[in-house]
Amino acid sequence: MKFKYLPILFILSITSIYSQDNSSILFSIDNEPVYVQEFVNGYEKSTKQVSNSKNSIDEYLKLFVDFKLKVKEARTLGLDTLANFKKEVDKYKEDLVLPYLKDESVTKNLVLEAYNRLQKEVNVSHILIFSNAKNRDTISIYNKLVEARNLILNGGSFNDVAKKYSQDPSVNENGGEIGYFTALQMVYPFENVAYNSSIGEVSMPFRTKFGFHILKVNDKRINKGEVEVAHIMLKNNNEISKNKIDSIHKVLLNGNSDFYEIAKKVSEDRASAIKGGKLNKFSSGQMIEKFSNVAFSLVENEEISKPFLSQYGWHIIKLIKKYPIDSFESLKSKLQNQVEKDARSNLITKAVIDKLIKEFNVVANIDALEELKNDKWKSNSTTFNKDILIINKFKISQEKLIQFLKLSRGMSFNEAFSKFKENEVLSYYKSNLEFLNPEFSAVFKEFKEGLLLFELLEKQIWEKAKDSVGYYNYFSLNKNKKYSGKDLKNIKGAVISDYQNYLEELLLKDVRNKYKVNINKSEKRKLKKLNL
Repeated sequence: MKFKYLPILFILSITSIYSQDNSSILFSIDNEPVYVQEFVNGYEKSTKQVSNSKNSIDEYLKLFVDFKLKVKEARTLGLDTLANFKKEVDKYKEDLVLPYLKDESVTKNLVLEAYNRLQKEVNVSHILIFSNAKNRDTISIYNKLVEARNLILNGGSFNDVAKKYSQDPSVNENGGEIGYFTALQMVYPFENVAYNSSIGEVSMPFRTKFGFHILKVNDKRINKGEVEVAHIMLKNNNEISKNKIDSIHKVLLNGNSDFYEIAKKVSEDRASAIKGGKLNKFSSGQMIEKFSNVAFSLVENEEISKPFLSQYGWHIIKLIKKYPIDSFESLKSKLQNQVEKDARSNLITKAVIDKLIKEFNVVANIDALEELKNDKWKSNSTTFNKDILIINKFKISQEKLIQFLKLSRGMSFNEAFSKFKENEVLSYYKSNLEFLNPEFSAVFKEFKEGLLLFELLEKQIWEKAKDSVGYYNYFSLNKNKKYSGKDLKNIKGAVISDYQNYLEELLLKDVRNKYKVNINKSEKRKLKKLNL
């Protein structure tokens, strides 16, 4: 199902302003009330959306009542119970909820923090011990890392200790040294410890999604931004490759040869060779250090480096362009998007959950909790059916917590219950947001009613208008008046359009007769005096 009712927005628009009294009834349809504020919001929004258009109160009220009558008919026909309708409403609600799960102040601080950290690069070494379903003894892991840290603090080489303790697959090659990185390039807990530690400091053990770490900060330096280069590479480190790269360099220096053409022909990095040796722009932490250092040492665009050797072979680099870090205002939107997708988003959501726990009446059943601490539920979970958590009178059973515990490997019982409670509070908030937040309620109602109108028009008008029998009969009835002397084949599009308008008139006539509308004349007079 596609969202196709945009032209109808001019009729049904409802803003999220609930600053005025929302209890005054403007009219009712079969005793179902429609409030003044909903009408006012829709009227004001419709005049803004359609330039040079301002319907009178009477004109807009007529359109608004007709819209509500059609929505009423759609519900009477059960169109709001269709599987496709429910699916699309649920999907829209899922997307609409997202902005309400954010804490603007926390987001703002995290974006600013990320930008400030971008100004520097940090070089660290680390020791990692994995923590997963097979290795859940976190106390043992923690103590092992404390042991490794003490060895380093007592004069041991970080490189040697890392090779003995670390489970990082690359430790034998790099001794635990990761090199330089900047903000948003590592998982957030790792980045946090690195930026909050001083040069030479060895951290206490900390946890990321990969396991437990300790790290040592080797250096911090100003972030040079990004650089775009092209390179020529020869893979082998031997005399033949050395002589060849030197001869290529001499040819390039004489100025008569095109770097990109030579790269296409001779570079053994075939992924970049087909692009004339061009690489995507990168920061220093995204490329091996030796290559990065040479790239950033070049000053002028088109400048060519001397041949140099890396772990991958011989290279010559040509500078295309350098990209310094942009201003905060330029990067703000991009950083916010990254922050909200990064693990930092957990902090944003956590801030929202903490506020909700304070706002809601959240009560845990201590006795029911104690029953689950002895692990008897693992052998016979069906006997546990007490309420374990109540959120604003909404009850959650032990059984649901048990299902959560089964998936919460590596957590203590208290950690798991705390996470469970947060999840349930957030779930309750999302499920009941339309009753808790007037702004959300108005926007969500707008979508549902607009989608219902679309369903009604599709089934009662658009599909019928395409039926050849229907529009042929309509043409025949009007052949002597409206279509005199014309052939259906030549005016088929116009006939279908006219037939569609005719069907809509019939629908309106039907719903006006079917449902009783009572206008509150007193409220209508007040609206007309406002001269909106």
